[in-house]
Amino acid sequence: MLLNFALISFFLGAVKAEGNFIILHNPKSVQFSGNEEVDQSLLKEIFSAALGLTVKQRGNWNGMSIHNLLNLPEAVVVTAVEGKDSLNSTRGIIFPLNADENEETTWQALTGRLGKKDDNNTLVRIYLGDGLDALGQSSLGELKPMPIDPSSLQFLNLECEEDKKFLEEVQLLREIANKITSTITTKDSNPDVYWFVVSGLSRVIELHGKGSPSSNEALALLNDALNDVSESFVNVYNGKVLTATFTNDQSQVRRTRSTIVNRDISENDAQKVTDDRNLAKKYNDNYPVIFNIILWFGVTFFFSLLAICIAIASMDPGRDSIIYRMTSNRMKKEN
Repeated sequence: MLLNFALISFFLGAVKAEGNFIILHNPKSVQFSGNEEVDQSLLKEIFSAALGLTVKQRGNWNGMSIHNLLNLPEAVVVTAVEGKDSLNSTRGIIFPLNADENEETTWQALTGRLGKKDDNNTLVRIYLGDGLDALGQSSLGELKPMPIDPSSLQFLNLECEEDKKFLEEVQLLREIANKITSTITTKDSNPDVYWFVVSGLSRVIELHGKGSPSSNEALALLNDALNDVSESFVNVYNGKVLTATFTNDQSQVRRTRSTIVNRDISENDAQKVTDDRNLAKKYNDNYPVIFNIILWFGVTFFFSLLAICIAIASMDPGRDSIIYRMTSNRMKKEN
């Protein structure tokens, strides 16, 4: 009976998990262990804690422990792979992931905290699906990936549009790995966030089928590129960097896209996003200033009025006071 219950619980957990959270590199000050499932909405708290920021959402995930607050990572590097539950990776520490949040929401929440703390952070988000035409001049400089050699491919075909777009994303990842060694400087102590989004893998798998030779080749190429990116950032930051990848099969989660760093959303779109995600209302940058002016003026006015009322109530109504002069039936005559 207990064995059957355990098996049912295991399969329910397996169904709930819609992706993987993979730690490719972590410094000794931040350790990961176990295989406990983690919610995607908790990733921003994990990355925030790793960078020494205040954690706002308390969770009961026990997969991370911090051993040295004085030697935390200087950067977090994250690659989000859309539309895939697993990369079949043989490297890193892997946790089951429950995709309960859009990747862009996770990015905005994390970088929003860094933006409030300091405006000198390097915050880069690159949606690789935009292609080379959109990313030729990126936040990391000009990207010029090497042309794809058709002879290096066994099952993927450059004449297939889905395969070609995915391979371009892989080449962009490799170019980023080569580019960061000359474009990133780590002289300041401000924490940085680099966020890359891979979108073409899901279309390759939909076309060729899960477990097909073409899909397996695509997974192998992507894993190699992710390892190259991780190793390059580790070298640039001298090991003081947290590199991670997460995958999610978000068939039930609404996906949105953004530009590289900042995205202007119309009021109608912003209202829709707020309604769908149950997010707080977005306020203007002047809101906290106006709020503080009104708040402290109200507090000052209240206590000033209270002091005046107390002073008048405790005033001695003598014959020389203004109260006596204005209320006496016989007005005092001056000789």
